[in-house]
Amino acid sequence: MTQLILFTEIENKICILLAQRINPNKDFYLKLNGPGGKAIHEKNENIDVCVIRECFEEAEIVLRNEKLLKIFEETCYSTKEWRAEPCLQKEAKYIVTLAIYLHPLEEPPKHTEPHTLGPWNLYKIKDLLKHRNELVPILRENIELIDGKIKAYEQDILDLPINAQKLEEIKIKMEKQPQRTQETFNFLNDIELEIPEEEIPEIVNEQFPVLALNFGKLSSYEIQTLIKYKKKIQESIRPLRRIEHKIQTIEKSYKGFKYLSIFDKIERKIIAQKFGENPIIAELSKDNTILHKFRDTIFEFEIHKSSTNKLTYLKLRLSKDQTQINGTTNGKQTWEFFHKNYSKLPLI
Repeated sequence: MTQLILFTEIENKICILLAQRINPNKDFYLKLNGPGGKAIHEKNENIDVCVIRECFEEAEIVLRNEKLLKIFEETCYSTKEWRAEPCLQKEAKYIVTLAIYLHPLEEPPKHTEPHTLGPWNLYKIKDLLKHRNELVPILRENIELIDGKIKAYEQDILDLPINAQKLEEIKIKMEKQPQRTQETFNFLNDIELEIPEEEIPEIVNEQFPVLALNFGKLSSYEIQTLIKYKKKIQESIRPLRRIEHKIQTIEKSYKGFKYLSIFDKIERKIIAQKFGENPIIAELSKDNTILHKFRDTIFEFEIHKSSTNKLTYLKLRLSKDQTQINGTTNGKQTWEFFHKNYSKLPLI
């Protein structure tokens, strides 16, 4: 059983996407939950595939696998299937696994199951901490864990925070609820073939739109045909990816030279090879030559932070005014100051 936390940040407040359970015949009537549900055992569906599928079915949001993070998993004997009520093994009727996932909210949700769930809304974490009884049990009992993991998520998973303009677009579109579309098969990434691949026919481009129109009603055979079609496309773009990788390598090298601008041009390649393109002050200070070079140098600096207020990197530039400074000067400091206070931050 899965629960997905789609989170974002609005006006410096962490918010998560939840909907109210409005079917009086189901458990947890009027409680709030995120997208999620039960894995389909008959199809050997694992919980990662389950959360991707459920999110698409309930909100028509397609998750990016590389950004999906499992933060909680617990398996227990239970007398009740949905409630996962712990009990002794001899009393159990079910063995239930509960899992919670995180993923940034990158597109507005759609209200696709109005008979079981109310509209999707963004709720501030700080409010949910005060009103946890409004949540389904798995969220109520783990809301502090969720809060902490969201705050650490960007550092662990994301290279960059979500674009601020995109967040505003999500906020504006939340109430519009666009019409449901029937396309995209990203959740196929985690489905394994059950039929030998050589027995599956090749799909042609003309067939793909027809299969897309039948989304949600495809047989296992048709799904596996689509997987084979996807592999065929991947084979065709692999050479382009190799070219892309070469371009990225050149770009990365260029950025390294650009970011290492406190060094002379002839030194930058040597520094990048020895310490990486974004070294930290602590590592550079181990080199006596560098330490001697910058011991009395004054730098202009900026400390950059993430959207969750975590320190992310240190921007240093040589100051045009190398007059000796005393104490703390806004925007200007010495190498010793950075080594003492920001020695572990990546340098750009």
